[in-house]
Amino acid sequence: MHGNLLKLRKLYADRHGAISILAAFVMVGVIGVSALALEYGHGLLQRTENQRVADLAAYAGALVYGSTGSSTEATSAAANVAALNGFSSGVSPSIVSSPIANDSNSDVKVTITRSVPLLLARVLTTSTTLPISATAYAEVKTDAPGCVIALGGSGAGIGLTGGATLSADGCAVASNAAVTTHACSNTITTPTVDYNSGTPPSCSLAAPAGKSSVQTNKVLTTDPLNPSSGSPGSTEVTNATARIASVASITPPSAPSVTGGSSITLNSNSKSGSLPASCSTSSTQSPWTVTCTGVGPFDFNTITIGGGSSATFANTSSGATYNFAALIDSGSSNGLTFNGGSNATYNMAGGIYAHASAPLSFSAGTFNIGTTTCSSAPSPSTGYSICVSGSGSITFGGPSAFVLAGGIYQGAGGKPANPPVALSLGYGTSTNSFSIGKSTTAGYSLDDANGATLFGDATGATTVTCGSSTSTFCMAGGVTTSGGTCVALSAAAEHDIDGSINASGGIVLGSGTYSVNGYVALGNSGGGDVSNCPTTGTTTGLNALAVTLVISGANTVTCNGVASSGFCLGAGYSTVDLTAPTSPSSTAGLAVIGPQSTSNTAAAAFTTGATNTRISGAFYFPNGPVKMSGAASLSDTVDTNACLELIGSEVDLNAGSTVGTSCAGLGGGSLGTTASLVQ
Repeated sequence: MHGNLLKLRKLYADRHGAISILAAFVMVGVIGVSALALEYGHGLLQRTENQRVADLAAYAGALVYGSTGSSTEATSAAANVAALNGFSSGVSPSIVSSPIANDSNSDVKVTITRSVPLLLARVLTTSTTLPISATAYAEVKTDAPGCVIALGGSGAGIGLTGGATLSADGCAVASNAAVTTHACSNTITTPTVDYNSGTPPSCSLAAPAGKSSVQTNKVLTTDPLNPSSGSPGSTEVTNATARIASVASITPPSAPSVTGGSSITLNSNSKSGSLPASCSTSSTQSPWTVTCTGVGPFDFNTITIGGGSSATFANTSSGATYNFAALIDSGSSNGLTFNGGSNATYNMAGGIYAHASAPLSFSAGTFNIGTTTCSSAPSPSTGYSICVSGSGSITFGGPSAFVLAGGIYQGAGGKPANPPVALSLGYGTSTNSFSIGKSTTAGYSLDDANGATLFGDATGATTVTCGSSTSTFCMAGGVTTSGGTCVALSAAAEHDIDGSINASGGIVLGSGTYSVNGYVALGNSGGGDVSNCPTTGTTTGLNALAVTLVISGANTVTCNGVASSGFCLGAGYSTVDLTAPTSPSSTAGLAVIGPQSTSNTAAAAFTTGATNTRISGAFYFPNGPVKMSGAASLSDTVDTNACLELIGSEVDLNAGSTVGTSCAGLGGGSLGTTASLVQ
């Protein structure tokens, strides 16, 4: 018994082995807990990094989606931002519905997953890595410029009556006053309506495809193009309007001073008078050929070409000078041609007149032309440098420099063609320049154009003085055209016109900025479109690509009942294509800019007959109302990148008129950001 107790006591005292086994089990637990803590902390750090990059990528994708409307470009942008931040894989961007209740916007969703290696935790699991994910949602918010905006806080805002409709499927409709409709049939299709008074009529609001409802916000909308705002687009407005003050100071060029000279008459079978020194002819009957040798100057007084006869004056020398003291009149002849050699200068103190069926033709050169009276022009008929009437025509080769003390009267006429070309000034060449005066009393630089009047392009040419600026295209007066006309004005960086444009036929505007010190009216006094205009080959009312029209509103017109209109589009102009320049132009995105003075409330009117009007770019009348009536239609389907942004103090649509814009991602509001993280 004693021996057994002694053995038990000995065994109880020897506990080293038990403690070692217990310590082993405890150490495994301690290490496991420590491993979990360390791996959890590492996972949290990775998730924070994932979330940071997911937020950045989603926000970038939303910005791109807002400006382009392209899901492909948006998801690509999100993936690129993630890659720039070290995540070239494990990135899943997509376009989804907003996770926020009652939010009909589309969001850019980005999920980022990265697996982190397990180190100490391997004692508890067979896995070697742990996937860590983070997700972000971002959407375009209603606090960027809208595509249809009424800026006036005290006016009628945006109003639709008489079957009018407005479609802005990808951007906001915004008013600083009310948004009203006469009936539920006057629909406004848009994802967002911003307003500042009243309540938009819910029965007229229609969500575009893919949206469940229209979001409405009671909020003020800032002017996105105000030059003092510093917002995108405001710099371009400043650039576009910079020349208007200078245009108002344009004065006509001085007439050349020419006296004396030789007079010659060339009839069908006889000639009388004399030719200038170094000019001679061996011809004894029509057609007459007169050869001038050297550079002159060759001084002429009157040149008379008898009925049924024609004459050609030729010179092979470069830099010759021809002086004409009297009017150059084609009379009833079969034509008069001057091939004066390259770089010739023509000083024509008495102007040029083509009538009956007689054509006049000049090779390229510099043309300094005085004034005459056009007997067939409407009263008053004085102060014209070039007159065309009847079936007459005048062709100037190019490139040429035109310095005209008076205006151009082109009442009718033209060579047999479709349509007849009555007047061509360097057409088909690119480095012409134009400084054109105006008729004495009528005040037009181009008056009553009928037939086809074609101006050559004026790009890259030597500039001429134009008011207090210089330009390659300068008019001291306005432009008026008749029905059936095809008028093509030059492409030039700047077109300075101290007057209004009042067109009643087809008109093609060459690319560039048009600073018009007056109003622009198309079809206000008649239609309309012209078939096979030689500059387009298609039916055209207005064709103006890469063009910005800047309108001062110094003079206005009543447009089918809309008084004091600075812009008028009326009867017969059923084909209008006007597209703003694109980058890097200093006026990129601006199609039509109205008066900038808050005291000038000139309106923009689209009236009866103004169908199929397509304007791509900003149509900006910040101080005057935009009024549409008579089933006028306005859209922006000129090209695939089109975007019509229609801005006025008010936007008033009635009598079956329609507006449609395909701009994407433009909201209203006043905060100035374009996207926001929502989750």
